[in-house]
Formats: sequence, C-alpha cells, structure tokens
Amino acid sequence: MTIEIDEYFKEVNKKYVGMSPNTTSIKPVHISNGLFRRAIKHVADTKTLNRFVFWQMADGSIPKGHELDEIFQMLVEHNRIDNSVVSSDSVKNLRVFLKKILDADKGVFQYGMDSYSSGYEGFISKDSIGQNGGELIAHWLETINSPLLDTIKTTLYEPSDIITALCYPLLENADISYNKILTDDVAFLNFDLLPHETRKLWRGLKDAAETLNKHIKSHPNKFFRLRMVVLFSCFVINRHLSTLEACYVPGSSRSIIPFLLDFSNDNSDPLSKASTLSYTFSCQSISRFYSWAFSDELKKYYSISELTREDTPTYLSKSNDQTRELWSITIEEAKRSDDPYLIFGQAVYDIMALLEKCDPTKFFGNLGIRSGLLWPPNQTGKRFVVQQDMLEMLVRASIEPGDIVDLNTLQNELWNRFGIVIGGRQQDDELLLESGIYQADNNALRNNREKFAARLSSLGFAKLLADGVLQIELEVINA
Repeated sequence: MTIEIDEYFKEVNKKYVGMSPNTTSIKPVHISNGLFRRAIKHVADTKTLNRFVFWQMADGSIPKGHELDEIFQMLVEHNRIDNSVVSSDSVKNLRVFLKKILDADKGVFQYGMDSYSSGYEGFISKDSIGQNGGELIAHWLETINSPLLDTIKTTLYEPSDIITALCYPLLENADISYNKILTDDVAFLNFDLLPHETRKLWRGLKDAAETLNKHIKSHPNKFFRLRMVVLFSCFVINRHLSTLEACYVPGSSRSIIPFLLDFSNDNSDPLSKASTLSYTFSCQSISRFYSWAFSDELKKYYSISELTREDTPTYLSKSNDQTRELWSITIEEAKRSDDPYLIFGQAVYDIMALLEKCDPTKFFGNLGIRSGLLWPPNQTGKRFVVQQDMLEMLVRASIEPGDIVDLNTLQNELWNRFGIVIGGRQQDDELLLESGIYQADNNALRNNREKFAARLSSLGFAKLLADGVLQIELEVINA
C-alpha cells in the first residue's frame, strides 16, 4: 500500500501541532477569523455581505447572483433599504466604497504586510483556509484562563464602529455553530510535560498575553484592540512552529532558537546576516521536527524491510520523476544508516515539500511577512525586521502600563516572553553562539541595540535622560 503523505501530515498536526501549516495564502485575516469564532463559539451567515461587496471579478466579469439589479431587488424585498429614498445608483456607489474598505490591505498596508478591516461578530465566517491557527491560539488562551480572551469577546459584541454601521443591513444571523477543524487534544498543551526551556517560553507568552490585555482592554479604538490581539496571535503561531523540535524531538538541544531582530536597515550588515541565519535555523528546526514526526509515524506501520520495498510516497495522490528518484536514493541511504526510520521520515517531508506549494517552513515565512515580523517578502534572505505595529505589540506585551524601566529590563522581558534577542546584553552573545549564530560581533550587536533604542524613541516609548540613561514608559490608556 502506497504511503499517502497527506494522511500522515494530518495525523502529525493533530497530535503535536494543533493546526495545519499548509497554505501559501495565510494572512492575519485568516488567523483573526479562526481566533474570533473560537472565542465566541459561533459564526455568522455572510452570504448577503459577500454578494453585495464582491461586485466584480479581476477580469471584469460579474459573478452570478452578484448583479446590481438582483442585489437591489433583494435588499428591497428583505426591507434592508427603502427604494423610495435609496436609488440603484446609490447602492452601486456604496458597493464600490465597501469593497475598498473591506479589502483595505491594498490601500493601507504596503510591502506585503496585511491587516483586516472588521471587528464585529457578524463578519465572522466559517471559512476553512488557514483558520485553525487562530482557533489554536483561542484554545490556548482558554487553557490558561487568559483575560485577553474576555477582551476579544467583549470587543466582538460591540457594533460601535463605522464599518459595522455601514454594513449592518447586510449582516445576518451571528449564532451559527461550526465544527472545530482540529481536536483540542494537542500534546504541547500539557505544559507540565514540556521540556524546561519550552515550558519557560510558554509561561512567558502567557505573561505577555496578560500584559498586552492590560494595555488594550480600555483602549477606545476597537480596531486597535483587535489588531494587537491578531498580531500577538500571529507571533505566537510562528513561535510555536519554531519550538516544535525542542518540545518533542529526543536528542535535540531543547534550546529555543533566538529570533534576532534586525534594526540595521542594511542587508550587508553583519547583524542582518545573523538575523537571516536566525530565520534559517528556525526553518531548519521546523523541517527536522516534521522529519522526526513522520519517522515516528512510519514506525507504527512499517518495518525497515517493508519500507525498502515500498513504492514512492504520494501527496494528494501525486508523485513525479523527481520524487521517485529521491525515494530510490533514500532506500539506498537507509540501508547504510544507523537511524533508517529518520532517513525515511526526512524523505517523506522532502517529497511533501516538493509536491505541495506550501510546506510548514513556507507557511512560517509567509505568515511572518504578512504580520510584519519578517522581511523581505521574497523567498530568500528573510530576516526578523519588524514593522511598526508588530514592534508596538511586542513592547506593550513586555512592559506593564505605567511602569518605568530601562532598556536592559525591556530586553530581558523580550527574551523571557518571546525568545527575542536585540543585542548589547552580556548574555546575548552566549544565546546566539549556543544556536550557532556567530556572524554579528559585539560591535554589531551594540549598534543594533542603539538603533532599537532610536526606534523606541521615535514611537514615543522612550526618552533619553540627562545622565544618558534611556527611560522607557508606556502610558496607561483609559477609555
């Protein structure tokens, strides 16, 4: 029987990961939709909104059922508009306007970063693409009894924003149950059984969620609240993927790979190269985890002799000459290996990556770009260059409202809560060297710290005192 990789992939994700990192289309809007629906435990019927807003395809054609006359008549029949006051031309203009608002990413955010433009329960759909990452974060917040979840719920029940007001006549029943995509029984959520370093990081992420909630729960702008929550969720998903090896794989170093933030603005800078390596090592760690997980699954069903006689594995029933050659080489390599199951597991992962547009490392990179954690948006040379909103979220999740701290304290919290390194602390050199990241020397790391401090000052989070000490203070926000 041919090994069907997609079935093994589902099983691995169900048991260890809690989500399916298998789409190139992943955006924060997908994470937010999954997060929000799991938070309030229901979805809405968005068919009417969809028919109204999507009035034209990319080629200029009008989708069936989306014609202006039909939409106008539907709104009249359902008492959504008064046709003695509202004309067909007015509806036409509103459709164009709402399309721009609800597809705001192209107009507001540039360079590949994305957002979302709705924050009310009536917009939450039952879509399936990329949603389970958000569902996983909501389930984690439930597991740790995070107050951040209550803030999400409260915000989603508020129809008090202009976008909801404009779309309200188009919104339908927001109390439709849905089936969760993946099971709640995920191994890593049993925190007491995690290795020390991974458990410590998840404790830090819990603290970060609580601190972020204190900053946003009373913020008057509901979109700011939800944007901070979604960016936090995107970061946690990527951090989760990067720690799978340390969490599960026997014999791994169990250490957390630092996310080295690059503030150099120069891809030839040693710090930039070190940050690129930080990203590369994170991707390699993800690949090693899946190779191990696949090998562990293969042990359940095959002996080594059976694997050497097995046909080339398929993914979604596909194979090609390249995968068949790879499998043939793998069989010969496994015969000489001390750990033949791992050799076969690596081959299964490589075949999946060859046959599928998105493997977990590409998911990691795409979500990082879209959420403002990584740069540039091409496939090579990515590094941890944070956009302004992502940086603001990280700082607000690290320092309590009203606290006054120095730069070293902030950096300590960024490491303890997120596994983030900036440079300039004595322990930063050790953390990077332990992970094999050695391109940036002390001078490069200190320069990076200075540029980080300048970014904080430009955001209004820090000021330089007369004695040369950088003071960081985050104001208390009241509604």
